[in-house]
Amino acid sequence: MDEVLEELLPKGMVVPSSYELVGHIAHLNLRTEHLPHRRLIAQVVFDKNRPKVQTVVNKIDAIQNDYRTMQLEVLAGNHSLVTTVVENGIRFQVDLATVLFYWRWRQKNDHNLDRTKWRTKLNKYWNSRLGTERQRLINSFKRGDNVCDVFSGVGPLAIAAAKKVNRVYANDLNPFAVKYQLKNIACNKLQGKVEVFNKDGRELIKEILGRENPAFVTQVVMNLPNDAAEYLDAFRGVFREKHRDMHLPLPTIHVYGFSKASKPESEFLERIGSALGEAPTAVVMHRVRLVAPGKWMLCATFSLPKRVAFTS
Repeated sequence: MDEVLEELLPKGMVVPSSYELVGHIAHLNLRTEHLPHRRLIAQVVFDKNRPKVQTVVNKIDAIQNDYRTMQLEVLAGNHSLVTTVVENGIRFQVDLATVLFYWRWRQKNDHNLDRTKWRTKLNKYWNSRLGTERQRLINSFKRGDNVCDVFSGVGPLAIAAAKKVNRVYANDLNPFAVKYQLKNIACNKLQGKVEVFNKDGRELIKEILGRENPAFVTQVVMNLPNDAAEYLDAFRGVFREKHRDMHLPLPTIHVYGFSKASKPESEFLERIGSALGEAPTAVVMHRVRLVAPGKWMLCATFSLPKRVAFTS
């Protein structure tokens, strides 16, 4: 494929050689210099990877809204954006086109969607590249754990975890993510092990940990790298109505974030401490992947500080 593109693209242009495969859909992330040649590039990807690839799309803009959506353009192949992904033996159905009709509840009168060019909004609730990271987390869970997945999307982590742990609370603000998560739970016969919510992340944290038996939650996963650290303020005073002498076991938090700093772990820890009101101790930092030159995706794991949980 690279050789063909080298022949077809202008001399000296960097050849785009990678894409993310979501079921039958090849998802490109082209540079600005590639855009005038995007259909040519897409057709080569399509021709060289059939029948595995049946549709080729390209990201048009960045994730910039409450529902974690971004704009896509279909460039080659058929226009079917409903696909099935299999990860570690678990089947997930994802419809990348649904938010074309319902991108944001708060902008019901948005008439700017260009259907004639087959542009759509992709909810970034699925990322195939994070499969290894999801499995790393699941391997750290115990059979008796009760997991709260604050930004669960269509359920790749929540459903896989449910096959191992005692119970999972899965939440996403996007109603379409929730719709497909419920389908995926049923498809994998896990209805009795996953409780699904359609709430803001802060609201979910306060509701679940504020229940009569908050000790029921042992693991909290917050995989929304752009914003998750900001949601940590929801843990402030989450146990304030409880008695300190209850000896409640505090949940382990796994929060994700991006950092472009020269010392990414230190910068991320500083943001975590700022949101919580104090820096947690014994933090384990894991570099998930380099998403762009100088930009790391990190996962910080730590126990919720007692003073944060009980603060008034």
